[in-house]
Amino acid sequence: MNLGTLRTQASTFVGDVDQTRFTAAQYNTAIDRAQEQFRLDTRALWKHQSFTTADGDADYNLPSDFQWEDWVTYDGKELPPISRHEIQRIYGEDWADQNGDPTHFVIDPEEAVKELLLVPTPNEAKTVILRYFPLPASLSADSSVPLNSSALLAQFHIGIAAYAAWLILMGETETVEILAKKRELMGLYEKHVSQAIQKFGNTVSAPINIRGSRLWS
Repeated sequence: MNLGTLRTQASTFVGDVDQTRFTAAQYNTAIDRAQEQFRLDTRALWKHQSFTTADGDADYNLPSDFQWEDWVTYDGKELPPISRHEIQRIYGEDWADQNGDPTHFVIDPEEAVKELLLVPTPNEAKTVILRYFPLPASLSADSSVPLNSSALLAQFHIGIAAYAAWLILMGETETVEILAKKRELMGLYEKHVSQAIQKFGNTVSAPINIRGSRLWS
């Protein structure tokens, strides 16, 4: 599905086939939030970023769509993460002056920084690979396809439409009918989330928890 067909499906779920109760902008916003939530819940969308280190350079810019990392390798060896407090404990106040093959990494997600920090500071050119979970690109046109146009994830688009409809109905007075419809929509969304996790296996060791579902603990 693309944005246009997702909007049609979400409006059908809501019972607003003519899209007169809610605007196209409301549906579009809900669909964008739904694809973001699906990506967060499933971790079924990821990217790889590779770059070459430079002598004396410990800081490297994170991708603009970065949300959080999966793993980092330096010269083919996976690096464990480390906190700044732990760096201080191990290397002392002069830790920034330590040079050599990196043994750890730090993610600094502050908007003004958004950097990957390698510790110790590299002293030669080697390849670093960052595997990360991105924020899906916003759907700007009716032809836009969710989840960064991933063909592998097209099978789960109906779940995105269901969650978008659920979001739309969040603003409605909670009648018995609305509550029943919201439960139905959330159940359909959770079904697709579970299928995505089982298919791609990226959260096997750390399953997600969806509030109000059997997965919540």
